[in-house]
Amino acid sequence: MVTAIIVAAGIGKRMKSEVPKQFLSLKGKPILAHTLSCFQKAVVVDQIILVVNPNWQEESRQIASFFNKVVHIVAGGKRRQDSVWAGLQAVEEGIVLVHDGVRPFVTPALIERVVKATKKWGAVVPALPAKETVKWVEESVVKKTLPREFIYLVQTPQGFRYELLKEAYLRLGDKENVTDDASLVERLGIKVCVIAGEPFNLKITTPEDLKWAEMILA
Repeated sequence: MVTAIIVAAGIGKRMKSEVPKQFLSLKGKPILAHTLSCFQKAVVVDQIILVVNPNWQEESRQIASFFNKVVHIVAGGKRRQDSVWAGLQAVEEGIVLVHDGVRPFVTPALIERVVKATKKWGAVVPALPAKETVKWVEESVVKKTLPREFIYLVQTPQGFRYELLKEAYLRLGDKENVTDDASLVERLGIKVCVIAGEPFNLKITTPEDLKWAEMILA
């Protein structure tokens, strides 16, 4: 069983919009609808669990009604980790994919590669190598130049064996804040495999990102 947890519970502060970014229109359809369509088309995905903003559940249900792989719609929390954990409660076994609801250009091919690698390794992230020089900056001052050859930009979906991800979340402290599920699995001493991501697997976070997304579709 392969379950995709689509995390779409954010309020989108950086988008500077009263409407959460996952519900903004992208070529006539909500961004979230584009994302769900990618997983609907992926033959390796058996079911989808959609984690949504509690204040936008009705809108989420309307969008999800077009995708028969969506088997649960659950309310998310204030933090991303709270939302992922809420979605994980509806999973019992198999492979779990965690994906950002505002990454609408993930391809079925990448999803399939993540699933295949997860079956082999247990924990997988797609990523792209950094092209620019990377600086560690504190208070507008460069503290250190990081070796670019070791820097990768991580994407989603991230894939995990269910029992690994559940154990990682059970060990997460209430006061800790994380933005990446793989980092929790790393704490267990589990090696996380990195596979090639996709250049167009854009996360739409800012108004500029939305413009890029419109250009990609055009």
